[in-house]
Amino acid sequence: MLTGRKKELWEKAERERQLCQTWLLYYIRPGQPKPATKAELRDAAIAELHVSKSSFDAAWIWVIEETGRHDWYKPLRRQRQTRQ
Repeated sequence: MLTGRKKELWEKAERERQLCQTWLLYYIRPGQPKPATKAELRDAAIAELHVSKSSFDAAWIWVIEETGRHDWYKPLRRQRQTRQ
């Protein structure tokens, strides 16, 4: 059983993961197209939610597995640039 500082850190990390999970569920839904890369979403979550990269990454995996959207593990296709 955790006590003291370790317990505080564990609880903080758990709150961050849950916050990220809720936030990511808005984007990762059945039938919803992928609007951004993982890196873009991670940067947005860190800026908006003030969470750690590790908390985001753990939430990312949980949400993908929970929703069954395994296509989100694949990189977002690059947009083809047209020459002018």
